[in-house]
Amino acid sequence: MIFMKPRPFQLEPLHRWIAAGVYGLLFISGFVWWWADESMEEAGKSIAWAEAAKPWLLRVHGAAVMAFLVLLGTLLMVHVRRAWPSGVNRRSGMLLGIWISVQILTGYGLDYLDSDALRDRAGQIHISVGLLSPLVVVGHVVWGRRQMRRRSADSAAARS
Repeated sequence: MIFMKPRPFQLEPLHRWIAAGVYGLLFISGFVWWWADESMEEAGKSIAWAEAAKPWLLRVHGAAVMAFLVLLGTLLMVHVRRAWPSGVNRRSGMLLGIWISVQILTGYGLDYLDSDALRDRAGQIHISVGLLSPLVVVGHVVWGRRQMRRRSADSAAARS
């Protein structure tokens, strides 16, 4: 007999841990880089720890981006592919997909835009969207779990 998981669209534990780790590294490296940059701007001068940390934080962030893009491919093939036809949590999933797309495009712009003004604007958008991203990620997970609990309760009520 095959047993179904209580939440059929939930990631397997290892996949969930890898996703959390990669996303955490991505967010923390970006956040600390932003904090270092803001600290230097507020001080109006060079700050030794920030100057030393910023290049390393960008390297870590870049490596985390590569891992995140691989992870995104696995999420599309495993999680989204299973969940999309059901319609469960589709709106927050689409919001999360748009959010990620904005981050990818603005991150690309930071490296490859020729205009300083456009690069600055891309940076502002990238940082603003990035700082709010935990709300979107956690919101998607929490909303999905609520919908699945509600669905389970409704099917249990229908069976009795």
